[in-house]
Amino acid sequence: MNLKTWIARHPIFTYIIFTLLWSFSIWSLMFLFIEPGGLLKNPPPITYLFVVLGGFGPTLSGVLTSRLVYGREGLQALWNRFRIWRVGRWWLAVLIIPLVTALTPLLRWLAGYPLDCGAMLSQLIPGLILGLTAGLMEEFGWRGFLLPHLLKKYSPFAATVLTGLIWGGLWHGYADFIGIGGQGWVSLLLIVLLGPVLLTAWSFILTWVYERTQGSLLLAYFMHASISSSALIFGQTYSNTAEEITWTAISTGLAVLAAVVIWLFFRRPVPQE
Repeated sequence: MNLKTWIARHPIFTYIIFTLLWSFSIWSLMFLFIEPGGLLKNPPPITYLFVVLGGFGPTLSGVLTSRLVYGREGLQALWNRFRIWRVGRWWLAVLIIPLVTALTPLLRWLAGYPLDCGAMLSQLIPGLILGLTAGLMEEFGWRGFLLPHLLKKYSPFAATVLTGLIWGGLWHGYADFIGIGGQGWVSLLLIVLLGPVLLTAWSFILTWVYERTQGSLLLAYFMHASISSSALIFGQTYSNTAEEITWTAISTGLAVLAAVVIWLFFRRPVPQE
């Protein structure tokens, strides 16, 4: 069996391998300049170049694997899904994740912590830029290639869990290790909460919308953008480790609760053509 045949028979595995090889190999170069956890401690500017280049792994892999498996028709199909914008009221779904994320600073304010609206407003433009960039780097892979192929083999529930664990557990887990590693069990707990738990919860919401918008990759792109944007805009500053873990767990729990409510009570069967 030659390589082309093997790739055609194993598109999911091929996609995952390409994604991890690209991102991990580039991100690992940052350890020439920083220690784990050093990404948030005024690192050399070159590290941000590695962050961006490695971050394109999911999208580049989605495009490459589509081309290898399906030829030009695969690339055209991917592009056609990015052009699906007539989804009616489903555009309102872009607001779901920011609204859930905004509950954390609101709850902190109700609990007696200060609410710095000025700081959040100052992050509005950087947050939008971050979100639009992150969506471009990733969504041609996660919802562009991986989820549709998993749905061919598994139920929507199983496909969503696998997407969340690969996205949040494997890929994002390593990225989070670079950003917040180096603190032992504290880092491990935060990485688990912010990676596989949180992103799997968001994956359920994205799958819910995906199933009802003809697999609109454009809407998935903007929903992914809303994840990154709202994380920066509504991000909180913590005075100690216990506070950070507590509120990270609360924030993640809100996302899980939103996913459970939507999946159980609003996910009507998708009409079959």
